[in-house]
Amino acid sequence: MYSQLLSLSKEYQLLIKNIQLFKNKSTILSGIIPYQLFNTKFFKNFIIYTQYYNLYKIKNKKINKNIILNNFYYQNKLNTYQQLIYFWVKNKQEVKFQLTYLLSFISNSCCIYIIGKNKSGINSINKIFNNYLIFKKIDYARNCCLYKGYIKNKPKFSLKIFINIYTWNNIIIKSLPGVFGYKKIDEGTKLLISTFKNNIKGKVLDIGCGTGILSIALAKKNPKLDLTLIDNYNSAIWCSKNNLINNKIKGKVFFSDIYSQIKEKYNLIISNPPIHNNLNINLSVIKKIIKNAKKYLIKNGELRIIIQSFISLNTFLKKRYLNYKIILKKKHYTVFKFTL
Repeated sequence: MYSQLLSLSKEYQLLIKNIQLFKNKSTILSGIIPYQLFNTKFFKNFIIYTQYYNLYKIKNKKINKNIILNNFYYQNKLNTYQQLIYFWVKNKQEVKFQLTYLLSFISNSCCIYIIGKNKSGINSINKIFNNYLIFKKIDYARNCCLYKGYIKNKPKFSLKIFINIYTWNNIIIKSLPGVFGYKKIDEGTKLLISTFKNNIKGKVLDIGCGTGILSIALAKKNPKLDLTLIDNYNSAIWCSKNNLINNKIKGKVFFSDIYSQIKEKYNLIISNPPIHNNLNINLSVIKKIIKNAKKYLIKNGELRIIIQSFISLNTFLKKRYLNYKIILKKKHYTVFKFTL
């Protein structure tokens, strides 16, 4: 999930150090974009191409014409920009997915800059795009790298190439890079699913739905449920919508930054929440889910989440936002049940 901290990121500092390279050029910004660039005056004109709903929602109010929430179909005028500045994400497959999409629509003369932390895998950029791009490292500072590149062979984007398909317990899953559970269902998700019984009724909210596997597995045992699946990431929305259809499960799927677009109350809220913000551990999403759940639970409603066992929430849980108990604990994961 995207950080909105106002402190200057190392990537932003490296960009400012080299600002003369970027100034006064029409610019596409994408990837994990530093917060400060949303109101920038560095560029002649710019467009922000984001995959995260929370960025689109927050900044859309001020720069409506300059920000696009990637939907795999937007192509308009990308070929008119002079430079693309992409801020590296930790998942190499996700980088390849996002950049291949953008590269297929920009002009052949567009200059490409990649900025990212040294430990993020950015130095594999030439290997990943060997057939399409020529990159050269032009700066290294604050444990971050800046690469400059040009197109030598423009790629053609095909969504089908990036779709991974697998089956688990007769559930067919299609997934895209960057979506949790891209290659296979993880052990934490399996453990949370194992706690689902066949006596669950009413309305269910799936926060951070990813591929939709939690809701699908729950609905297989309880076919009359009223399902709502939400996520902050555009590829997750695509996956959940398609997987519900392919598995013949009915449900609503839409963008929401945790509870930002939720207007109803639910019998059950489920989540396998993220604990990383790119390369760093960040528990803000887990805490927001727990702290605000009481606003979205009916009387006798329940929040059920799974958390990796090395994470300690003892101090936070002592604040008693909700009553809780541990319903299942294994070596690496713990399933919590929260009630009003």
